[in-house]
Amino acid sequence: MCESCVSEDGTVEIEGRKMRYIDPLTDWGFKRLFGSEMNKEILLGFLQDLFPEKDIRDIRYLGNENAGATSGDRKAVFDVSCRTEKGEEFIVEMQKAPQEYFRDRALYYSTFPLQRQAPKGDWDFRLTPVYMVGILNFGLVHNVRDELREKVREMRVFRYELTETTLGERMTDNLAFVFLELERFGKSEDGLETMLDKWMYVLKNLSRLTERPAELQERIFRRLFEAARIAAFTREELDEYTNDMMTENDHRNAIDYARKQGRAEGEMVGKRSVAQRMLAAGLDPKMISEMTGLAEPEIRGL
Repeated sequence: MCESCVSEDGTVEIEGRKMRYIDPLTDWGFKRLFGSEMNKEILLGFLQDLFPEKDIRDIRYLGNENAGATSGDRKAVFDVSCRTEKGEEFIVEMQKAPQEYFRDRALYYSTFPLQRQAPKGDWDFRLTPVYMVGILNFGLVHNVRDELREKVREMRVFRYELTETTLGERMTDNLAFVFLELERFGKSEDGLETMLDKWMYVLKNLSRLTERPAELQERIFRRLFEAARIAAFTREELDEYTNDMMTENDHRNAIDYARKQGRAEGEMVGKRSVAQRMLAAGLDPKMISEMTGLAEPEIRGL
């Protein structure tokens, strides 16, 4: 990268912010750290700490675009997906903006790797496990019994499995969902106790740090901080990241404005008006659909 882009303190100014490390909660930043072959070690370490019982030794990246059963079916594009040496598949999604139906989206995404396992001809329906991981920069709504509300306030990582409601018996070990809710995580550097604490701290705070905290001395975090150092980027990589940051900011501003307008107008007419403004701001119809609840065909027809 050109030396003139880097300040004496090793930071780079992007969108009015001085940054030493990239933001892992941007699309480009997340895929750079967790979805690139050169940084495979980072994703492997993250999954090993999130699923210590799985004894994951190695992973292989898979294609991120998943077609439906027919040409007319809706596709699913994963942020990151991989398979272990034992055949287990992991989908890792980063969701920065709140999404009302994220659980439904996670369930929908999990159906693609499950159906891919079906061979032609006879089959006994034996499946290899599929795990969906959501890194969420917001808190989900948890509808639990009153006596569990305090417990929910203490939780940061939520694990969902298919179980019988009375017995607690698992229906299967081959499908599970893990959501990390970063909005709920508020520990400081000196309060980090577990590896998951450290991962959540890094995910939430990396772009605001000017150096690697003393509490993050593990090799995997040394590797992550090296990969995230903006001063080591090429000019092309810096341009890609800067453009992604600009797009993120434009979308966030448009969404914030649309939410305010949507709350004020409320009714369907208001939603259509908001969707039109979001289209004019350059947002994707899929994102508009997620934010307004309007169907994509209706949005495309506005």
